[in-house]
Amino acid sequence: MTEFAITPGLLLTLLVSAAAAITVYLDTRRRSSDIPPRGDLYMAITAAAAVAAVLVSLGLTSVPPGTAQTPAVAPAPACSSPPGSC
Repeated sequence: MTEFAITPGLLLTLLVSAAAAITVYLDTRRRSSDIPPRGDLYMAITAAAAVAAVLVSLGLTSVPPGTAQTPAVAPAPACSSPPGSC
């Protein structure tokens, strides 16, 4: 089973997106003319996705190209025989 690490940046993105979704939902619920009042869940989810997309794009563009994490790859084994025989 693959382990999924939650980095501080990812956690912050999730928290801000959740706060945006809750804010939009409660605002649409407050402005609703239905009895009982209803919030617009679709608009809340869309707002959370938009906020997350902006935060992720800002985070990806702020990382200098030389510091991007790359998977560790073992170096190719050295061959002491003549070329072409390995």
